[in-house]
Amino acid sequence: MEKYAVFIDIDGTLADMDGVNPKNKDAIKKAREKGHYIFINTARARSYTRPDLWGNIEFDGVVSGIGSNIEVSGKTVFEKYIEKNVVHECVKHFFNTKNGFLVSGAEKGFILNPTHAFEGWDFGKIENPEDFLDINNDLKIQKIEIFGETISDGDKAFLEKRLALYDHGKYIECGRRDCTKASGMDVALKYLGIEKKNSIVIGDSVNDMDMLKNAGIAVAVGNAVDAVKSIADFVSTDCGDGGVAYAIEELLLK
Repeated sequence: MEKYAVFIDIDGTLADMDGVNPKNKDAIKKAREKGHYIFINTARARSYTRPDLWGNIEFDGVVSGIGSNIEVSGKTVFEKYIEKNVVHECVKHFFNTKNGFLVSGAEKGFILNPTHAFEGWDFGKIENPEDFLDINNDLKIQKIEIFGETISDGDKAFLEKRLALYDHGKYIECGRRDCTKASGMDVALKYLGIEKKNSIVIGDSVNDMDMLKNAGIAVAVGNAVDAVKSIADFVSTDCGDGGVAYAIEELLLK
């Protein structure tokens, strides 16, 4: 039997606001028992990829922070973080913003103007942009985000000059230009010795498109944006209905 590696996005794909459908957990367990490798591949920084976000399911690895940190079987096999001078420039630029601003890393995150959606999250405060890096010199920043009703073209241009930018409308996330979900997937495949034709990617959003295009089989959940569905080889059911489970069952368990 050929082994496959499956890379699954979290938010809107594996889990929604109600959590993880139990069908997903069962299908992932069965696929792993058959010898397939199942990975999380998320834009979230490693420090904010808590196991409870994915229903405490056991995975073979985690690709986090838009491909900037890769773990296989609990071992970090790749890490590459946003340059400190870029982090400093962004903190200074956005320090007085009225929008939400988030700097998140492999070990910790820092926030300005948090909304209710971030209640209960363990974010540090950015007290002074000039002192930020001096105080937190060992940060491993994977992602910079800004969110709000209106994000100016000037702020977008500032970020795009320095980082890869993913625009979701009222929310923008940025990471290193040389790290993507696709590049993270490639590192994991090479480490495992799995050919790309034996890779499956399941996603829903624009920041999943590069890894979907890179996959042997690209899967969109039913609630995915139209751009994602347009490049998918297989469209599953909605996230909340166990779209990950349906795809795994159809592609690996029959």
